[in-house]
Amino acid sequence: MVLAAHRNEISERSRRRVASALLAGAALLVLYWAVWLLDRSLLAADTRPAYYEFEGAFFLADVWLATCLVAAARAVTGRRSSALLWLLAAGGAGGFLLAVDLLYNLQHGVWFASGRGLTELVRNLATGAGTVGLFTWAWPRRAELLAGD
Repeated sequence: MVLAAHRNEISERSRRRVASALLAGAALLVLYWAVWLLDRSLLAADTRPAYYEFEGAFFLADVWLATCLVAAARAVTGRRSSALLWLLAAGGAGGFLLAVDLLYNLQHGVWFASGRGLTELVRNLATGAGTVGLFTWAWPRRAELLAGD
């Protein structure tokens, strides 16, 4: 059966690496928003007011994503059964935010309009890779994650 979970032992090294990646993702979100709030011209791929409004609408959702990432890191390293919940919540939040951002960028030609548009593309690719990586790591290990300690 495709959905049957097989027990995959999760080594301490693997737990530390995943937790480090999760915390790095949360730190990058905090850094992004710090720069955006201090001098958005460093990150903005467009100068239209609608673009600034669109990007500004992501703040609370990014706070939620960062919260999920930190909670997942704590749960993974602490061998808590809530790890799977937080990993899936983070993956879902990242996937949703990516989808919204991708659609806007495609509809408005943001990626190839300027050099900063390419930076936006790199951010989107990194978000996609992180989201896929999160699900790829968590789902096969769901039984072990749910078992906790």
